[in-house]
Amino acid sequence: MGGEDEGATPLEVLLGSLAGCENAMANIISKEMSFDLQKIDFDIKAEMDPDGMMRNKNVRPYFQKVFVDARVKTSETQERVDELQKEVDSRCPVFTTMEAADVEMVVNWTKA
Repeated sequence: MGGEDEGATPLEVLLGSLAGCENAMANIISKEMSFDLQKIDFDIKAEMDPDGMMRNKNVRPYFQKVFVDARVKTSETQERVDELQKEVDSRCPVFTTMEAADVEMVVNWTKA
């Protein structure tokens, strides 16, 4: 998009912020829940139509869909992992900001 590919784009930084925020919230909330969180790894990707940034008024200039895959190392059950995920997503400021912007959030947290 005209740059020299020497650093992250602002939208890539936003996805990194989502990973960081989800990670921080998972650590805070796991303590509140007495959840055995040993490690969590995120893989976050997004779909976006660049026409929105190129003056096409019919396309929004930000993500249409974000995919959040988390692998949770824990002794807990998948049911407890699901509980943690729901609580994290409902309290993570970056996640909820994307939801408020009507970005489709596709979330998959699995026990590692």
